[in-house]
Amino acid sequence: MKKIIFSIIFLLVSFFSFSLETEYKVIYSDNNFGKLDINSSSEEEMLKAGVAPSYVSKIISFRDIKGGIESIEELDRINGIGKKTCEKLEKYFFINENYKINPLEINKADETTLIYYGFSKKEVKAIIKYREEKGRIDGNIQLKKIISQKNYAKYKDLIIYDIF
Repeated sequence: MKKIIFSIIFLLVSFFSFSLETEYKVIYSDNNFGKLDINSSSEEEMLKAGVAPSYVSKIISFRDIKGGIESIEELDRINGIGKKTCEKLEKYFFINENYKINPLEINKADETTLIYYGFSKKEVKAIIKYREEKGRIDGNIQLKKIISQKNYAKYKDLIIYDIF
């Protein structure tokens, strides 16, 4: 009799545990071993997957400003997320190739936006200083003198100078 009662209790506990587990299970992707697409997953999906709320809001803000995340490693540009956190976040996310980086309005971009796009702190200071002194960056020739050749080559087609 004790074995039957024990078996019934075991089955009920197992069933209850399984139903709780499946209630909160999120199907992320058929590939990439259950990871979320960082460029399209919602705040709710990220939270359900176990990503800390403070990181979720920062990732979504980054994604909204830049338009897309090209690699998990670039998340270390976000204040409060370092290389170790990026390594931890890799278990939650993959990068789908279907993203589009937003155009960068170089004369309107604030410090955070420039950093999110990948400009170094030195380049950010140079851009801001140039805008303060000259009023604006008018085109590629001026920008090439301010930022690295690598970043110029990477972003030249995304930069808008808002010339009237």
